[in-house]
Amino acid sequence: MISSLDMINAPYIRDLQPGLLEEGYFLLRRVHLNSGKNNKPYLRFLLADQSGHLPAVYFSGTKEIHSMSSSLQAGIIVKVAGVIEEFQGVTQLKLLKISAAEKQDWDLSRFWKRTRHDRRALLRELKGYIDNLNHIQLKELCLSFLSDRPFLRLFLEAPASRFAHHAYIGGLLEHTLNVVKLCDSYIRTFEEVDRNLTIAGAFLHDVGKVDEFEFLLYGYDYSDPGRLKGHTLLGYDRVVARLNTFEIDRELRLRLEHILLSHQGKRVWGAVEEPRFLEAYLVHAADSTDASAFLFSNAVKRPGSESRWSEYNSYLGREVYLGG
Repeated sequence: MISSLDMINAPYIRDLQPGLLEEGYFLLRRVHLNSGKNNKPYLRFLLADQSGHLPAVYFSGTKEIHSMSSSLQAGIIVKVAGVIEEFQGVTQLKLLKISAAEKQDWDLSRFWKRTRHDRRALLRELKGYIDNLNHIQLKELCLSFLSDRPFLRLFLEAPASRFAHHAYIGGLLEHTLNVVKLCDSYIRTFEEVDRNLTIAGAFLHDVGKVDEFEFLLYGYDYSDPGRLKGHTLLGYDRVVARLNTFEIDRELRLRLEHILLSHQGKRVWGAVEEPRFLEAYLVHAADSTDASAFLFSNAVKRPGSESRWSEYNSYLGREVYLGG
């Protein structure tokens, strides 16, 4: 049995240092049965808490490995012991022990990361931008989403991504507001930009993420529609369904739909089409800028390292200079 004192005193992933971890409690996000060079099976895990993620490996006899593979399922809290080490440039936990924690002892707030901002304040600020639109149909379209209680509940909970940026409760709301604010600054710089179209596109660009993810007890995973269609097409479907209930200029509708389909910038990044006019490009640029800024701002040193550089970030494709 785990006492609450054990859970409270256990280290978070962000605080782990190289060497022996005598006891830790983490959310088990993934379990994979792998084979080594000698075809001997071993287990690879992804552990998590509100501070981040930690890969882990476990080596043992074939019988035990297969037994653990079937008994340890994603979504449980595990008690672990092992050695924090670096392997091929990545910090990981080489497990000595791993077992399921008693369910009644789970302190779930330890494993759920949330935006550090007040979500009600973020929503009020976002709604302020929508209220200031002076195109009646675009304003009503956007407000129809904000007045849809089932949608809004998902929108306030959803992450902006599963692992990369704003991957926590309220992350989608935070990211959407940042994209809208960046677009607002672009509009004040480039006078020829259609403000109403750009702000509406910025607000709606990621609405499909409420359908891309399933909100599970232990975090987020991709839904079947999310895996099969992706958030771009899921969002397009949501917006088109509402557009069909509005009388809106055909040209304006086409441009708004294009913003949704092109906001990821390049086909290799998931865009259905690449931006073909300024407003579409600016929404993409704001989306990309906010995601990249998050990754730079949250780059961290390797545990115990005195280096001025972060760990390699696969999303940015580089290490990040952290200074002194």
